[in-house]
Amino acid sequence: MATRSSNQEQYSASKLPLSSTQLYQLPTDVAEMNRLGLQHRLWFLMIGGLYPTFIVDALQGIMRENVHPTVADIGCGSAIWAMEMARLFPESEVVGFDLNEQTYSDAPENFRFKQCDLTKGLPEIQNATFDVIHCRCVAQHVSNPLGLISVIADALKPGGLLLLADGDWVAFDEDRRPLVPFIYNPAINEQERHKRAQPGSSFYAGWLHLMGNITRSPFYQPIDQMLLQHGGFVDLYAQNYFSPINWSGRDLENGTEMGAIMNLNMKAFFRNSAEAAIRSGVASSMLPIWEEEYLKEFGSRRYNIWHYATARKMGISSVLKK
Repeated sequence: MATRSSNQEQYSASKLPLSSTQLYQLPTDVAEMNRLGLQHRLWFLMIGGLYPTFIVDALQGIMRENVHPTVADIGCGSAIWAMEMARLFPESEVVGFDLNEQTYSDAPENFRFKQCDLTKGLPEIQNATFDVIHCRCVAQHVSNPLGLISVIADALKPGGLLLLADGDWVAFDEDRRPLVPFIYNPAINEQERHKRAQPGSSFYAGWLHLMGNITRSPFYQPIDQMLLQHGGFVDLYAQNYFSPINWSGRDLENGTEMGAIMNLNMKAFFRNSAEAAIRSGVASSMLPIWEEEYLKEFGSRRYNIWHYATARKMGISSVLKK
């Protein structure tokens, strides 16, 4: 690891491009797209594919029932999910929507991209357009999450399927008990902050807590609760997934690979989110100390938690096979 002084200079000098919104504070550069590619693989392993195993029959039924099924990926980022869906279902039309324009050199012919501000609706899209809509790790980063759910509901056909997923900002120990986060206090100096950290508090959990406060809308609710509150969906099903960090977890299929991915993903996450921490008021001189303690915890047994919810737009009575 680099020395603290050189790390401090790196944090202070880095100028990472930001998305155009005030709420989404993470970069949208190549390094972050690469990290999101790792995260895509993590989701694939956790849920058993591009979509959860509990929804396979319902989704494949929708794709069979339509000659040219339409799929949208809301907040597609690198578009890795959307392009893989386009390849998996070559008869479908897949559209990726994102605030930040990206270049997709290897995109299949049945994939297209539209740049848009999701808070203003989907451009050139009529209501009831899509058979399937996927929205992953987006809802908490818009100013009005329930408004985004309404945009999605309007764009779905009656009976259309929503795949809604999100991460969380809570870390867990090996017994899946929430860790107490280290809370940053700008009123005291770096060494004193370190000394005064609550006994047993976690710098890893503290970084997640900080980033959640920075990037999550104050109006955000758990994804299944937002779908219930909206009132326009039926056949709601929700499930949580735990991902181990740098270990295989307990009784987890693909746990070894997930642990290795999370090791890389969360190391990159700290670096990629450092500028957001500085903008929020964290002293740059604190970051090397925080990073050192954060990385030490990768030798302990930690988990992150992720949430997935599926539902169908009201209009066709059906029960998802669970």
